[in-house]
Amino acid sequence: MARYNFHVFSNCTDPSREEEFNRWYTHIHLPDLSGAKGLVSARRYVDNDPDSTAKYLAVYEFETDDVEESLQSLYGLAAECWPKGRHIDCMEGALDLSSAVPLYQEIDPESLEPPDDVNYSADAQEAVMSSFSRG
Repeated sequence: MARYNFHVFSNCTDPSREEEFNRWYTHIHLPDLSGAKGLVSARRYVDNDPDSTAKYLAVYEFETDDVEESLQSLYGLAAECWPKGRHIDCMEGALDLSSAVPLYQEIDPESLEPPDDVNYSADAQEAVMSSFSRG
C-alpha cells in the first residue's frame, strides 16, 4: 500500500479563542476524524512567524491503495461533526484548494537503487543553500 501525507493549513479567526481552537482541534476534531479509511496518524504544527498566512498545519498520514476514497472518508467524518455541534466556528482554511490539493505520496526508499558514484560539484553549494533560504 502507498503512504500519503495530506496537509491542511488553517487559522483561528478569533485571537481571543486561540486556546479553545487548539484544545478543540487536538481533543475533539482529530479523534472525530480518526476513523477515516486508511488514516494511520495525524499531527499538528504551529508556525510562530507572525506574518505567516497559515498559522496551523495538520498532517494526516494515510496508508491506502485508494487515496481519493480515504480523503472522501475524512471529509465525510468532518461533515458529520457540524450537525452534532462538534465543529468549531472560528476555523478558516488558509490555502486555496481550488487549484491544488496538498497531498504527497511517500517515496518508497526500497524502490530506488543507491547511486553508484557520488562526486557532485562543490560549486553548487551556494546555489542550493540559497534556494532553501527563508528570506
